[in-house]
This record gives sequence, C-alpha cells and structure tokens, in this order.
Amino acid sequence: MWKRWNGPRLQTRFNEATDRAMEQALEVVGGVSDQQVPHDESTLQQSKTIRVVNGVGKIGYGGGPGTGWPVVPYAIKWHEIPANFQKGRKHNYLREPFHAEFPRALRETVRRNRL
Repeated sequence: MWKRWNGPRLQTRFNEATDRAMEQALEVVGGVSDQQVPHDESTLQQSKTIRVVNGVGKIGYGGGPGTGWPVVPYAIKWHEIPANFQKGRKHNYLREPFHAEFPRALRETVRRNRL
C-alpha cells in the first residue's frame, strides 16, 4: 500500500527523461544531416539548431530569431531544389536523415535510458 503519492515528482522526472531522449535522437539526425547539408563557407551547416521543450523537439538550419544565428536566406531553397552540390552534399539534407534515422535513434535512446 502506498503511503505517499509522488505523482508530480514522477511526472517531472519522466518529462525530463523524455526530453533528453528526444534531444539525443535529434543529435543523431543532426550528425547525419551535417554530412549532407550543402556548404560553401559552412554558414548553413553551422546554423543548425536543436531544441526540445515539453516533449516537442525541433531541428533546423537557417538561423533566425531565437536561434543565435542570423537568417541564412538560401536554407529553404537548397533544401527543396536539387542542384549539383559538391562532395556528396544534396538537397533534402534534413528531411531524408530525419525519416531514415530518427525512429531508430529514438528507440535506441529510449532503450538506453530505460524509459
């Protein structure tokens, strides 16, 4: 029989653990994406941001308000339009790694963190 209910504390710890797992999975996606993002001066590649707040994760390139990076105006263009990029770089540099890597990476981080 329970003597004391620690529901709020348990919920807080669970939320923190899931945020960490989400962030770790997005870091895996970001690592793969960094190998595909087109770069000339590496401005676009360096503008990657990953944020997880209350179970909602975001990963993106291109800077802008709240990222600490100036807006990289060609980020969307080079993501969506195929072009002849150098060194194996390509368009859809975020979409493809996300679909290919995120589900596996999230499962692995959840398993590793025993959630």
